Amino acid sequence: METYLKEAEQLIYDNRVQDGIALMKDLLYDEPGSGYLHNQLGWAYLYYTEEVSQAELHLKMAIQFDGEYPAPYIHMGNLMIRLNRYADAIKYLKLGLKKPSANKVVFMELMGQALELSGEYGQAMKAYREAMMASLNEHEVNSIMKHRARCRKKRWASFWSM
Repeated sequence: METYLKEAEQLIYDNRVQDGIALMKDLLYDEPGSGYLHNQLGWAYLYYTEEVSQAELHLKMAIQFDGEYPAPYIHMGNLMIRLNRYADAIKYLKLGLKKPSANKVVFMELMGQALELSGEYGQAMKAYREAMMASLNEHEVNSIMKHRARCRKKRWASFWSM
């Protein structure tokens, strides 16, 4: 399965998205309970198509079949943010953050985005700070510092507009 999955991913990267998805769907006949495969299908639908309902379906199945794998929680967080469902995004991100090998930087940065977009600027800045403190990558730290600065401006703007 691994070889075919890599081939499917390469097809997607080569802009042959439907071919890659079709290959992954064929793999589901052999491995219908593979959380990893469902995650990859959800990823493909989320980032390479406009079929968000299929992305959500496969990401939920990935979580159901392999609840310890952190990637589908990240993708569900992204999906929920895109759909303006910030409370759902935060729920998935908090769950995923508890999983083994969860990338705290990614989870906390996304959580900061969901909180910021829902207008909870103080909480967003705390999430961004946690993300920043968990990173050793200068580029990541600088990017997260920009998120915090933007969030701080929004907080002041909302404070003065009351």
